[in-house]
Amino acid sequence: MARKALGRIFDLVVGVLPLDLQTARTGDYVSLKNAGHVTVVVIKGAGTDGDDPTFTFNQATTVAGGSAKGLDVDGGNGIDEYWEKEALTDLTATGVWTRVTQTIASTVAPGDPSAQSAAVYVFEIDAADLDQANNFDCLSVDVGDVGTNPQLGAILYILSELRYPQAPQNLANSIID
Repeated sequence: MARKALGRIFDLVVGVLPLDLQTARTGDYVSLKNAGHVTVVVIKGAGTDGDDPTFTFNQATTVAGGSAKGLDVDGGNGIDEYWEKEALTDLTATGVWTRVTQTIASTVAPGDPSAQSAAVYVFEIDAADLDQANNFDCLSVDVGDVGTNPQLGAILYILSELRYPQAPQNLANSIID
């Protein structure tokens, strides 16, 4: 019998439900008190050229957004690398990841052809990347308004390096303090 991974290796939390990104979306905060790492997965549908998404990574002291600031501010480490799969027509036929690097920042704006492509973006963040000296242990990702044309998207947080791995129904709730 195969060993189950949910609860033992990882936990899942929705950051943004699948919604139209014509409206800016504020991601829910997730607590990293009981996890050493979070993989942020953004999935988006194809949109219109020029309606490129922008993702902003925030850290806070509470899941309510207490003392919120950018991930790269005052002792936090921002995003300098991420992975992407993009395809103009068929993302299911795109099996190879592309590594993207940028100057460290709390904002990521994937380059062209990000708007007109379907895409999966993956960001890896350690709990230690947050401003731990000032008790920052919560993370959220926001998506800016992409423009006037429809473009569906969602954000999923995959928590790993769980402090207390156990059966899924007994995991600590990562959306409360």
